[in-house]
Amino acid sequence: MSDWRSSLNSFFQESDKRDQEKQKSPFEKFIADVAIPAFEELLKELERHGRRVTIRESASSAVITVFDGGKEEIMYRLQERTFPDRTLPYAQVRMRERGGLKLVTVEAMLRSGSPDYSTEDITKEEVIESVLHHYTSRIKLR
Repeated sequence: MSDWRSSLNSFFQESDKRDQEKQKSPFEKFIADVAIPAFEELLKELERHGRRVTIRESASSAVITVFDGGKEEIMYRLQERTFPDRTLPYAQVRMRERGGLKLVTVEAMLRSGSPDYSTEDITKEEVIESVLHHYTSRIKLR
């Protein structure tokens, strides 16, 4: 009887060991080390200006959404795009157009020009600048 308990215990110990050894991808590290800290800095400043801000993260994306009252102003999602020789983060930005009647989604890279950089090259400041660029150029204050 004790043999099956030992086998079950070994099974779970091996599973725990594999989980601990699992390496994060460069994009998962980018989300945890760059994107979320950038979003948290933005959250503090936007809340000082009366906005409600939510942040969500998963292994495949990071999202910051800004609300004015109950109305969504902008949703900025970082995701990963795969190229033949690398993967790069890109932004999916949703905002209101036509006087706030229609939600429109656009995509943008974090750097303009040639994509001769990697995910590890993107800084927290670049993420903040990208969010602010889209926010200040697309959102009309009342």
